[in-house]
Amino acid sequence: MKKLKDAPAVRNSDRTKAQRLDFATWLLQNTQHCNLMYTDEVGIIRTRAQARRGDRPVRIVQGRRGQNLTMTFGVNVVNGLDHDELHQGGMTAERFNQFLHDTSLQCNPGQEVCFIFDNARAHGRAAGDNLPAQFEMQYLPPYQFTFSKYL
Repeated sequence: MKKLKDAPAVRNSDRTKAQRLDFATWLLQNTQHCNLMYTDEVGIIRTRAQARRGDRPVRIVQGRRGQNLTMTFGVNVVNGLDHDELHQGGMTAERFNQFLHDTSLQCNPGQEVCFIFDNARAHGRAAGDNLPAQFEMQYLPPYQFTFSKYL
């Protein structure tokens, strides 16, 4: 007997497949004239520290976790890592909107940039209200990929 693994019912539904096709079509149409900026964030938990020889490094925390740090970054094909920020705490819609605005200030004037990001809760409420007109926002279609079979 093998271990049973659950797969979401919507993973390959007709609606999800249509969204993926729409995104692929959009991507093919916009790669020539638009600088694609992939944006995401990752939580960071410090797991290493220094201690005197023979002593074990110890972190005193409230509850189960230590301080939460979030690194947000923008990556594009031309420049690689284009912009990054480090925040204490988790990602919020306000922080993500501010990140998009800060990243847009570092781009060349007049350059058309398309921000691409997933459907995380903070991204879902990203308004982009304070972005210049030449900036566009595009959500990735639903996807699910697990690394468990590779570990």
